[in-house]
Amino acid sequence: MSYFTLPTGYKHSLNARPRGRLLSTPILHSCNVPYHTVVVDFNSNCLICGCDGWLPIPVGQVQDFASLEDVWNSPVAKILQQDIDAKKFTWCAVEHCGIKHGNIKQTRYEVSINIDESCNLHCPSCRREPIMHLSGPVVDKKIQDVERILSWLESFDHPVHIVLSGNGDPLASTIIRPLIKKYKPKNNQTFKLFTNGLLIKKQLADTDILESISEFSISVDAGSQLVYENVRRGGSWAVLLENFEYLTSINKNKLVNLNFAVQQNNFNDLQNFVDVCNHYNFNGLIHGLDNWGTWNTDDILNPDAWTIKNGTFRQHDVLHKEHAQYQECVEVLNKIVSNRNYKIKFSFDVKNKIKQ
Repeated sequence: MSYFTLPTGYKHSLNARPRGRLLSTPILHSCNVPYHTVVVDFNSNCLICGCDGWLPIPVGQVQDFASLEDVWNSPVAKILQQDIDAKKFTWCAVEHCGIKHGNIKQTRYEVSINIDESCNLHCPSCRREPIMHLSGPVVDKKIQDVERILSWLESFDHPVHIVLSGNGDPLASTIIRPLIKKYKPKNNQTFKLFTNGLLIKKQLADTDILESISEFSISVDAGSQLVYENVRRGGSWAVLLENFEYLTSINKNKLVNLNFAVQQNNFNDLQNFVDVCNHYNFNGLIHGLDNWGTWNTDDILNPDAWTIKNGTFRQHDVLHKEHAQYQECVEVLNKIVSNRNYKIKFSFDVKNKIKQ
């Protein structure tokens, strides 16, 4: 930690997950991700891990770099790369990223553009209130940063996978939407789209990037209308299904992954989620609930009105062993595992909770 002076938000991310420096048993596996990945977060900071929560150490701002190569060769990047090459993983979220289970070898370059938090939903697991940036100096700066990122991509000759975006919905973003509507990808560029799925047909039809999208990662956290419209605040189950039908009609269903974050309010909807995946021939990923700092971790004295209404992270984190419904949730997960549905995958943190 002596190398870095981190803003409060990055300190929270660093402390929210177990890090390699806390391990008593060394990790012998290797990882090359910090040489192949750039993530741009909502502060326009550049990070060099596929998930900014797994290695939340910024190496610089977008405008500090003229190229992707400059990001990987920056002084802070070198410190992080050397630490990982030495298999220390001092600042890495080793319980989440998979490094404890084997080598991580990334064979392609990847750029994730998470520069805008704007979203047409306001799910309690992610934010306390709606966030939609439409105009002003901050928006103007972010648009300039997107233009700089596009210049990186235009001058980069290697195959690169572009991810939009991990902390908002790019289809709802006035900052990223121009990229989606106007950008003409190179032949060696592919896209992964993180989205809630509600604006796919409206925003992607007739765009140049549609045929370059190799994966639609759609967060649903439910398998029925009642549960969906509770946990996905502002969402419409009917509109979601309309977009699923659209993806199927253009033969994109095999590129779709539906995501389900297991929590107290939805774990009994897991089988319905599996049924939806089967119906549309989508893949599914079941993963644990992350603490993004929206909920207070535990009960506190004098909680604010939002916490009184929405609870704490510990109350929602049904996969915590001390949760009253932990065993009930694990039984639901084990039942899904026993059905051996090859289209349903589980994250490492969930695998650790269930029978193999």
